[in-house]
Amino acid sequence: MTVDIPLFLIGLLLLWFPRRWMRRGAAFLQRRKKSAESTRTEPWKNREPGDPRIGFVAEFGKFRNYIDLLRAGTGSLMLWGGLGMPAALALAAGSSRGESMKFMALRALLRLIGVLVQSIRYEKKHLSFYPPIFYLAGVSLALSDPRGAAFAFILVWAINSALPNAQAFLSAYAFLIAVFGLFFSRRMDLSVILAAVLCFLPVLMSLLANRQLMVFTRKAARTGARP
Repeated sequence: MTVDIPLFLIGLLLLWFPRRWMRRGAAFLQRRKKSAESTRTEPWKNREPGDPRIGFVAEFGKFRNYIDLLRAGTGSLMLWGGLGMPAALALAAGSSRGESMKFMALRALLRLIGVLVQSIRYEKKHLSFYPPIFYLAGVSLALSDPRGAAFAFILVWAINSALPNAQAFLSAYAFLIAVFGLFFSRRMDLSVILAAVLCFLPVLMSLLANRQLMVFTRKAARTGARP
């Protein structure tokens, strides 16, 4: 296996950088907007802490979601290549089957750690689980056929109003990624299966911990509300 160390470190940083750290960098801008927000009300964006639903307007109005989408897709492409981008990690020519399996396991592990970092937060002495939807969309774009990933993302938002909570949203998204990804690849693609598994992983963790997936809100962050 060959490794481009500078490219590898940058890609890993993009994938493993915790979303919550961006909150600190935005503190100054939030203070400047505080006075304007206090005089402007937008009832369709208001959410109660612990509300399990995924709000279309609220989620697409968060700038950090677009950063998640971009960094997850770019980080994946930097590590494993694609769309004309060289890969930081690559198998050497003539590698054995065993080496190929280890390489695939490493790819899965690095992405798995990234999803765990984005999904789990330790706040107010308890664990909370969050659905990193746009981060998962970026990872899925790099793992599967872009057409399949795009169809899955569009369709899950189209049926979002019928989904009661974040667990249902990510479960449906994982299913759609598998269906459309395999359809466009026209073969049993393990990368597509991995994308579906990663999308379902936050749901599995929340079920095992017997906790809801929380939809992040500023109010919830200030009060430390439990799911």
